[in-house]
This record gives sequence, C-alpha cells and structure tokens, in this order.
Amino acid sequence: MPRQESLELTRRVLKHFENDTLDTVEDEWHEPRAAFVDRDRFDAEVAMLRRVPHFIGWAGEVAAPGQYTTKEVLGIPVLVVRGRDGELRAFVNGCAHRGAQVAAGCGTARMFTCPYHGWTYGTDGRLTGAPARKMFSGALDGRGLTPLPVSERAGLITVGLAPETNVDEALGEAVEPLSQYDFGTRHHAETRRFEIATNWKLAVDVNFEGYHFPYVHADTLDPIASNNSVYDVYGRHNRWAFPFRDLVNLRDVPESDWPDQFFGTVVYGLFPSCVLIEAPASYQMLRVYPGSSPGECVVYITYGSPDPITTDQQREWYRMSMEAVCNVLCNQDFPMAEACQRGLAGGVAEVVFGRNEPMLHHLASVWRQAMAEAAHR
Repeated sequence: MPRQESLELTRRVLKHFENDTLDTVEDEWHEPRAAFVDRDRFDAEVAMLRRVPHFIGWAGEVAAPGQYTTKEVLGIPVLVVRGRDGELRAFVNGCAHRGAQVAAGCGTARMFTCPYHGWTYGTDGRLTGAPARKMFSGALDGRGLTPLPVSERAGLITVGLAPETNVDEALGEAVEPLSQYDFGTRHHAETRRFEIATNWKLAVDVNFEGYHFPYVHADTLDPIASNNSVYDVYGRHNRWAFPFRDLVNLRDVPESDWPDQFFGTVVYGLFPSCVLIEAPASYQMLRVYPGSSPGECVVYITYGSPDPITTDQQREWYRMSMEAVCNVLCNQDFPMAEACQRGLAGGVAEVVFGRNEPMLHHLASVWRQAMAEAAHR
C-alpha cells in the first residue's frame, strides 16, 4: 500500500477510535425482497452484467510474453494471454471447432492445443494447425479464437463479454488510488470456486460492513479488528477500510514512525461484483457472479503473492493462508448470507441497511442505477 494512503486512513481511523464512531450515512436504505428472489429482476441483472466490464485478475498474472490465465465470468470461459509482441489479449476459451476449452489454469505457453481434436492456436488467437485440414475445405480460413475486449489499467485485468463493451475506462475515478498498488507484479497463488445458496448481491455485501463482526466472527476477526471504519466512493467503485484494534496504539507515536502500510484491512469494491482485499501480507480477489437462479451464486476466491511461489514451504504458507480466508468467508460469512436468502425466500418483506452500513447503501444504489440504464438501452 502507498504510504500516503496509509497515513490518510490511519488519521481518519484514529479520530473514530477517539470518539468511538465510524463513517456513516444520514438515512437508512430499504431494499425490497424482489431484489433477491424475483426471477424477472434476476434475469434483468444477468443481462446487465453481460454488458458491463468485469475485473478478473492482476496484470502480474500475465506479465511476461506467453503467460496466460483462465477465468470463468458469468459462466463464460475466458482466456487471457500476453502475446509474444507484449500485447494483452482475451478470448472466449473455446476451440473454433466444437468449443472445447483450449487452456486450463495458468502458466506459460507458446501455443494452445484443444484436447478434443488437436486444433492449435497461437498466443494471438490465430488457428495455426488442424489435423486433417483438407477435410474442412476452406472452412478454416480466418478461423481462430473468439476475441473479447480486454484492458489493463492500474495493474488490473478488465474484460468485456460483449464485443462493444468499453473496458478502457472501467476504473474511472478509482484508477488513481489503485495505481499506487503493485498489482502489475502480483502473482497468482491459488483460486478456489464455491457455489453458495444465496443471491449474488448478498454474497458481495458480507465484505463491506463490520456491524456483524462481534456476532459472526467472535473467534476470528472481532478479537483483532474494530468497526471504527472509514469509506470512500469513486463513481461506481468504493473503498472500505477497518483497522486492527492495536492501531489505536499509534495515537502517541509520531506520524513519521507510523508503518508504511495501513494496520488493518482495505477492501475495494469494483463494480459490478469484484472485491479486492488488501491487508498486511495478505491479498485476495473475490469475484461473485449469479448462479442459475436468484438464490444461487458462484464465488471465486483468489489469493495473490508479491513474488513467484517456487518452494514447497511457500506453497504451504499460501495454502494455510487460503484456509484461514476460507474459514472466515465460507464457514462464517457465507452461511449468514444463505440464512438471509432463506428468510427472504420465506417472505421477509425487505432488507434494511442501517446508517452504520454505508457501503451497502452505495452498492445497492449503483446496482439499481446500472439496471435503470440497461433498461433504457
């Protein structure tokens, strides 16, 4: 984390420690149950999500020529690769023959080979080989992987699922604070996929309020973290930061001796459903997408590393770190989101966000705005 950002957040949090407060908003927010259970609303959300840019990884995952990574975005397999010419490209990860995936996981490759019939593609997506080519007459001319819009700004990879999606300006006002991080050199450690029985928006919400810490995280987060939190909004994106309790000890320490990194957790919400979690020696990216119904979603949790992982000791450290993250999210947060979904499906009339949950107000607002814009296209 850049030092100036750390100092700013620390000053603001220390004022909240002094007054036992947190950043709040003026009114409550009421969200109707239809936002979480209605099928028509859900289908409209999926249609909107297919037209907006999605943040799917760190540029450091594909920093060198030939490096590639594969992702799934709203059920669509995506391949992102750094070409030999240094250009970043994205494609539907599907062979131009039958659609089978031509790459899996991440790594470095000179070409991609379909495991079904052996068709091969260069890192620029061009078809370079097809067994029994003469059997297809001229049908292979100009064929290749289906390109997708892709961009890298502030060290983050952004893709569009539709050809007309403008990905270059997706970060908007958030580009400045995010550019100060080291995302361009961030490596991939591990990704895990989870199917959660809750609406996708509820799965995002759990990452942006500390009101629940004493009740859901009594033995994990609450003993070390405080909800004397602060937030900032960058257009459709946001930043929420909550401190570790020991940060209060910096009250009597000169600013020149404060740590370079904020002593707590900084969470960025990148519209529509990407969550970046930055803490000392801990970097995660969560990508949340709707499932097949309003009460289902898919969550990808990726752990990042500032350096390449080359030893068994390093791999074990990151495995244990991922286990700790999954314990908090999958054993504590997500079960609560699933419980909320059951209540809403059972007839609870609405969700109410308090003045102490400002980021949930913001998220609901930008999702609602995006839906309205999509409806008028």
